[in-house]
Amino acid sequence: MLQIMVYNARMQNENQLPRFFSANHAPIDFYFKKCARDFVVQEEPLYAFSQSGEHLIVHVRKKDKSTWEMLGLLSQVLGCKMSVFGYAGLKDKNALTFQYISMPKTYEKALSQHAQTLYAQGIKILDTTAHTHKIRLGHLKGNHFSLRLKKLTPLSAQKIAEVLEILQEKGFLNYFGAQRFGKRGDNFKHATTGKKKLDKFLLSSQQSYYFNQWLSARARLNAFINNFSPLEIAKEYPKIPLEQAKALKAQPQDFKLLEGDVLCHYPFGKYFFHTAKDLDTNLERWQAKSLVVTGLLPGFKVLEARDLAGAFEEPFKKSINSCGDRRFALVYPSAVDFLYLPQEAQGQLKFFLPKGAYATIFLEEIAHQELFSSDV
Repeated sequence: MLQIMVYNARMQNENQLPRFFSANHAPIDFYFKKCARDFVVQEEPLYAFSQSGEHLIVHVRKKDKSTWEMLGLLSQVLGCKMSVFGYAGLKDKNALTFQYISMPKTYEKALSQHAQTLYAQGIKILDTTAHTHKIRLGHLKGNHFSLRLKKLTPLSAQKIAEVLEILQEKGFLNYFGAQRFGKRGDNFKHATTGKKKLDKFLLSSQQSYYFNQWLSARARLNAFINNFSPLEIAKEYPKIPLEQAKALKAQPQDFKLLEGDVLCHYPFGKYFFHTAKDLDTNLERWQAKSLVVTGLLPGFKVLEARDLAGAFEEPFKKSINSCGDRRFALVYPSAVDFLYLPQEAQGQLKFFLPKGAYATIFLEEIAHQELFSSDV
């Protein structure tokens, strides 16, 4: 309730939109540092590779290097441009990460010759195969994570186990993590033309910022609906008529469906609009975790919400010189396993998240507090 009241729904300054959490438990204390010893990420490809074709698929393990740093080193030792490489997603720098990259088969011999040089730089070639085409950004199911939590008391471990049950059932808000916004957290302020790779990353950071702002606005709306009467809802949000406020109040799930929302089949599928006549069907599918609401990554050539959902999306439609997209508002962790080691006062947490979701955001949901303020 306090988190709702400190926020003014009519604020014009978007910088003041707060971060919301999906669960309502008290903060849980533990120690976690992003490092190769305590943070392991393994990528799961979207599909099986064909084992034949003109592209070499390389399964790599990297330590304490960003994906771009790894590709830059490969570019140097192989004597090629970074543009020849394909990858499905950017992996954390301060971690031990496993991912797949592609390159033309013509570099296979040179890669083998420089394997020891790469290993000395923290990059190990695990195995190779072939495929018919280059790996494209986003061509992955998701990532498996393994985290070590330290300075963990038995009571905190018990609370974590309870919170994990809740988050598996209800999902968590799919914010972009702090690493998306750079060391000072302000990459989105410096986006330019989008012609260079760095510029494209800055434009992406700008899209991420507005998505996070939209998500906070919707999370605040959800919290207000769940805690106040229809009359108070209509008064606080004049764009919602009283009868519609009553209907929203009657929805059983925490994250409310608005007419005109762009929904998506979960974890993969097509976009479609939510309408009042489809409410019962969509609520049933929501309970089955087979669809979720999506939020806007502003830009061109992107599907936009309509009606009431469109009105809430309007403040976050920005002119960004990049192709727009949509992103799940909620994600559901799966393959969750938590083991507490009392003698070491440590917990081993393993889970799987769909592509685009951040392990750091999930960890902050568990802790119910922000743990990461930069990408360092």
